Amino acid sequence: MKKWIPAPIILFAFFVVVSPVSAKTASSSAAKVALPLIATSSTVVAPAATAEANQSSPSASIIQKIQEKKDQDITDTEGTQKDRLLSYLDQNPIAPLSWYNFLAHAIRSSIRQGVPPNIIVLVLLFPLIASIIAASRHIIGLRGFGIYIPAVLSVALVSTGPVVGMIIFLAIISVAVFSKRILKVLHLSYLPRTALLLWMISMSILFVLLLAPFLNLASLMTINIFPILILVLLSENFLDAQTSTKPADAFALALETIALAFVSGFFLRWEFMQKLALLQPELLILFTFVFNILVGRFVGLRVTEWLRFRPIIEE
Repeated sequence: MKKWIPAPIILFAFFVVVSPVSAKTASSSAAKVALPLIATSSTVVAPAATAEANQSSPSASIIQKIQEKKDQDITDTEGTQKDRLLSYLDQNPIAPLSWYNFLAHAIRSSIRQGVPPNIIVLVLLFPLIASIIAASRHIIGLRGFGIYIPAVLSVALVSTGPVVGMIIFLAIISVAVFSKRILKVLHLSYLPRTALLLWMISMSILFVLLLAPFLNLASLMTINIFPILILVLLSENFLDAQTSTKPADAFALALETIALAFVSGFFLRWEFMQKLALLQPELLILFTFVFNILVGRFVGLRVTEWLRFRPIIEE
């Protein structure tokens, strides 16, 4: 008598045998289908990633330029100039407190409490550059816009850099001359006319700042408000000089002011003077005092006067 296998058992055995084969077949077919999709998606993602990298690379370069600009700016309290000045103090231990180094001890103590060393250096060097400007006016005969304007302008040019400072200065002077001709037609009083002049200059500076990211000018994007205000003040002095004197004389005064500011800025950036201000502040202060006394004692002809009246003097 034959024994019959129940149908459910036959079906169960069929699925046990066939299902692994079908799974392998399905997985291989799915892999074959997925490969083109993966390749297609990679071809789609790759250009997008490349485009994103191309967009991020200019930003990285701009950030790097901005950081380099801050590192070179001695007026910036967050740049590497602060660390460089601190290294001078660490490399040169100070002698015990005495009558000739009490100020150096006070400076080191204030720096330990958090006062930025670059600000102390600028405060100590500012009287020196003012003395140099006074000597150039008193002995050489350069004029410029007083003593204070070239001295403060030198700090502004150190902050912005000479190239950027000249670009802003030329833009401000050009707008000031052009605006003066427009405002002359309106016949306004002095104070409203000056306020409108400052408005036009501010709009021109805003236009330059808005163009800076598109022109990749990192120095303009990191500029502080302080040098801008100094350059605007210089434009006001230029217009006042243009009103009282000839235009050629006004341009000569502006150029002499810029030249004095460049020379003074050299002393502010000079590493030797920065070290002297931190390590030997008493000597720097004493030298500045004696230098002004000697310049004030000079009563002879200025260099420009001697060149001007040389034929008469020789006769």
